[in-house]
Amino acid sequence: MIGALSEWLRHLVMIILLAVFLDLILPTTSLQKYVRTVLGLVVMLTMLTPITALIESHFSVDALETNIAGPLFATGFPGQTSSNYQTASGNIAFQNDLSATLREEIQSGLGISLQSVEVETTVNSTGTPIVTGVNATLPLISNKTSKTTVLEEEVKEQIAESLGLPISAVHVSN
Repeated sequence: MIGALSEWLRHLVMIILLAVFLDLILPTTSLQKYVRTVLGLVVMLTMLTPITALIESHFSVDALETNIAGPLFATGFPGQTSSNYQTASGNIAFQNDLSATLREEIQSGLGISLQSVEVETTVNSTGTPIVTGVNATLPLISNKTSKTTVLEEEVKEQIAESLGLPISAVHVSN
């Protein structure tokens, strides 16, 4: 419950900061009053999200947490709601999707084509998968040099940063 509300508050603050920023960069013209009106409506809608969630959950506090998160604050893999991954086969799909995305990210960011990427997950009490670790394998290199070790560290850092994991949860082998 607290997590959903803190997520709502964080989004509300981000929207308000965006509104202030847009208000500052717009010149004082007739366009500015329309932009202020639209941004004001967006802020008000964001502020009303918990109230509409409470009404939709028929005033049940247990269902309220999932309704507050709603489609605006989807958790899990980017672009998809966590409810897509709340089954055993969904957890495997989540792992496969995340593995493919990490491969693409490493390929585009570092120019390295990983041989394999395995994502380790656990399922929390709501059935949502949570990433606990990643095992990545670099292409076979016959002689392990200091350059290979530096490359392993770069891959570890990028994966850990993109998933918000500690570096100790990411393992890269050759």
